[in-house]
Amino acid sequence: MSKRFTKTTVPAALIAALSLTLAAFIGAAPAQAHDSLLSTTPSDGETVTENPGEVTLTLSNPPLASESIESSQIEVTAPDGHVVSSGDVTIDGAVLSIPAVIDHEGEHTVVWRSVSADGHPIEGTFSFVYTPEKPAAENQGAAAPSAAAEESTAAAAQPQETTPAAQETGEAEATTATQTGDGPNTGALIAGGAILLALIAAAFLVRRKLAKK
Repeated sequence: MSKRFTKTTVPAALIAALSLTLAAFIGAAPAQAHDSLLSTTPSDGETVTENPGEVTLTLSNPPLASESIESSQIEVTAPDGHVVSSGDVTIDGAVLSIPAVIDHEGEHTVVWRSVSADGHPIEGTFSFVYTPEKPAAENQGAAAPSAAAEESTAAAAQPQETTPAAQETGEAEATTATQTGDGPNTGALIAGGAILLALIAAAFLVRRKLAKK
């Protein structure tokens, strides 16, 4: 009896072990079939200086397509908390994309959800930073002299006001010039008068002497 029990139980135990192993592989197969996120644009943690216009995700397999469920969702949030993505998600094979206006400086958060090809939902989140380029310092420096030159030109174009002191100085110079110009004429008149008197006196003396003779 004991020998028959042993011979019967050994094959049964082997079959049970094989069944458990097969069940483990069968149960693991759906889990291994879940799709995964391969890459994103912009990538996680990337700093961009220009508005990309859209956010793109690439999965390992195309998501499940079904009219009864919304298979894929992507939401992009700006630093201030408002959603900057709009419209429907576009699916091109395993590539998912959505339009987004990235014009707020700072960290943007992307939350996505899709349905794996095996029917299981997959989701995730990542972020990127938008830092727009600042104007070059040389351009700002070049603009400043131009403004200063314009101010100088405008100031030169305005008529200059004459102060009272300047007017008095001009009048004094004009008076001095007039007096200086009249000086030689006055001296000549005085000298001519003196000569005339001397001639009259000489003529009077000569006439007097002749009268005595």
